[in-house]
Amino acid sequence: MAVDILYDNGRPPLSPSLAGENGEILFSQSVDANSVTIIYEAGEAPEFTPAAGDVAIAYNQDDYSDFCVFYITNLVGGPTPPYGDFPITFTADYDPNVYTFRSTQNVVTIYSEELYSSSVANFANTYRVSANIEKAHYSDLMIAYSKTIKYVAVVDDLKRKFWGFAKDALYADTLFLIDSCQSPAKAYKVTVNSDTFEVFNNNFKKTIPFDIAV
Repeated sequence: MAVDILYDNGRPPLSPSLAGENGEILFSQSVDANSVTIIYEAGEAPEFTPAAGDVAIAYNQDDYSDFCVFYITNLVGGPTPPYGDFPITFTADYDPNVYTFRSTQNVVTIYSEELYSSSVANFANTYRVSANIEKAHYSDLMIAYSKTIKYVAVVDDLKRKFWGFAKDALYADTLFLIDSCQSPAKAYKVTVNSDTFEVFNNNFKKTIPFDIAV
């Protein structure tokens, strides 16, 4: 098992300007409880198409709290109109314990490992996901009026290099934790809000907690 980090490192020089990296969802169909096929409109003729290993986020453009994070597993040949002028089709897995894909999620954005992000392979060997449930109540009858759930992914204390390996990824604005070895594969949009690293000869050894966006 290997856990990878995919992070936004900006658009590389001379990369395609019309990449078809996002667009309106035209059609979606659940394959099973863990995966879905999505057709989206690239807007203009794309110069690349999503590939296995890329990450996708489907979201509601009017409500950014309504979203689902996917690990793309397979590219499917795009259909012809009426599904759009430049349709792109892909199949992707997600973790149904954390995310829910809904028909209200009408836009998709692709984070391409090849074009728009950098990948840190074998960032960890193992990880665990913990859930923190908070509820607020009123009256002696304990009537709940507010409920929140937070997930944290904690990777193992594998010895890692800080500069040239972990620092750029952990400091990036957009960060994904990817587990592609399991079936279904899983991808989580995560962040490290704050942490301290004791670095010795460019190495550190500690568990790292990531807050999962939900």
